[in-house]
Amino acid sequence: MTVTTSIDDDLLVVTLDDGDKNALTPEIFQAVIAALDDHRSAGVLLAGRPGIFTAGLNVKWMAANGREGVHRLLVDFGRCLMRLWTDPRPTVCAATGHAIAAGSMFAMACDHAVAADGGYWGLTETQIDFEMPRFGLALAAANLRADRREDLILPGARIDAAAAVEAGFADELAAPEEVLNRADSRVRELMELPSRAYAGTKARLREDAAAVVLAELDEDIQALTAHLPDR
Repeated sequence: MTVTTSIDDDLLVVTLDDGDKNALTPEIFQAVIAALDDHRSAGVLLAGRPGIFTAGLNVKWMAANGREGVHRLLVDFGRCLMRLWTDPRPTVCAATGHAIAAGSMFAMACDHAVAADGGYWGLTETQIDFEMPRFGLALAAANLRADRREDLILPGARIDAAAAVEAGFADELAAPEEVLNRADSRVRELMELPSRAYAGTKARLREDAAAVVLAELDEDIQALTAHLPDR
């Protein structure tokens, strides 16, 4: 996986591109956190590669690293999501294709998400015999329609991008070739708003929920991974 960063007219652009499925590992989460911490900018744009945002966690890495590795992976992921969710700047996701499981969570952690028409979304953890971490549930509670939330999460439903927008995983649908342009336009619109009020209101909306997630994170992941083999 390559995580690249650039500054474009006071906008931090963070791009995930491994040339394949953008499968996520602890190093990716650490790189995203570092990008947010190290670059001063007025806004953040998180994007994937053409055709895919991310297919989720790297299951081969998880199988090779056992319970201890999966624990570290999920703790790092939770910290990364909460760091992104509470970033004081406007944050917009350009979901350039499929945004499965962890991909849907990354999109929901941003203030606005543009979904590429034809992509697939969903918190599909149940289908792979995995319980939903509390950080995923917190993001779902803040984004998904209440009348759809359990029907989508409990069976681990996979839905198309249009349905993802309707349900609340993402905020708008765009043709694949227009996703980056539309996300760029939206984040720049948000960057025009008074930054103090924007940051303060976001903190009021999210900081308490994020603090609960982080306080319980290690305990939650220990319980979630207890049944896994050591290696």
